[in-house]
Amino acid sequence: MRRGRLIPAAALLAGMVLFPVTPFRAVAAEIDHQQEYQACMTLALERPEDAYGSGLAWYQQGGGIPARHCLAVALLQLGQYGEAAARLERLATDLGTARTALLGGILMQAGQAWYLAGRPDKALKLQSTLLDLAPDDPDLWVDRAVTLMDLERFAPALADLDEAIRRRPDLVEAHTYRAVALRQLDRLDEAANEIDAVLNMVPYDPDALLERGILRQYRGDLDGARIDWLQVIQIAPDSQAAAAARRRIEEMDVMTR
Repeated sequence: MRRGRLIPAAALLAGMVLFPVTPFRAVAAEIDHQQEYQACMTLALERPEDAYGSGLAWYQQGGGIPARHCLAVALLQLGQYGEAAARLERLATDLGTARTALLGGILMQAGQAWYLAGRPDKALKLQSTLLDLAPDDPDLWVDRAVTLMDLERFAPALADLDEAIRRRPDLVEAHTYRAVALRQLDRLDEAANEIDAVLNMVPYDPDALLERGILRQYRGDLDGARIDWLQVIQIAPDSQAAAAARRRIEEMDVMTR
């Protein structure tokens, strides 16, 4: 699931064609800013330290907003989430209401960066603004639901997940998170039904198996929980779900000694 995930490369690059191709200063008329932007963004995903230096030099030559965006993305890829989030938020403010699709992409990046920086409160504000711009995007409803769950606001998170599913009924991630929210609200039967539905859609989904194991543990089925968690580790050994499954198994073993 998307806790702690970095924004996919496709999402980072999606807005690049929306920037103007005309130079930002007359003295920099020889620079092809559109080409520079594409090169800088690609480099940010592959070698972010080099991209930061390149983007800074470009900004000093009149790169303007596109160069600032590349610098923020490089910082994001370097794990400097708070600084990246602040820069992206300022960039969104400077864009104002112009170039709505690009503004939406930058708001999404800023919200996820604040989330990764451990500031779900700031992420929530931006995600709500973004949903006002694009209410029909189910992924945005899931993003805000994840943030609400981090803030332990499970009822509104459940409502957001219902909105996501209404717009895309086959969105597996939304159904899995919905099971988590229902469990947190102590609606265990509904949570179990939800996770069973997920596993009918995707029989070996690691996140769904992890959650089913948690629900089985809640109901006292420790053997069933262990089977699910061991399966997660076997299917996706390097995933966040596997790391969580290992912790669950260790904690259960300690408690049952």
